[in-house]
Amino acid sequence: MEKSMLLETIGSTIENRIIDFLIEGKGLDYSKTDIADGCEISRPTLYKILPFLLKNGVVKSTRKIGRTTLYSINGQSEKVKVLLKLEEFLLKKSFEGFEKQKVKARI
Repeated sequence: MEKSMLLETIGSTIENRIIDFLIEGKGLDYSKTDIADGCEISRPTLYKILPFLLKNGVVKSTRKIGRTTLYSINGQSEKVKVLLKLEEFLLKKSFEGFEKQKVKARI
């Protein structure tokens, strides 16, 4: 699993990997299995951590399909808003660095 710029900055803890995965899929919702697979963690590990993320409002349940509950990042959370701004900042810096490299390559 390649680390995102966000994980490189905030650290690649399991909680942060879950948050990063859900931020990358913002607007989509996922089952516990989808999240565990996408974060390359075991389902029992996810089952231990997900209640903490739900309680803190970072993740929210979105709907149920049969017996399966789906989850997504909580875009209303102040913590998530800060992480989204950080990710946006990191992307801008990355593109600025890329543009500088292109200019140097032309010289």
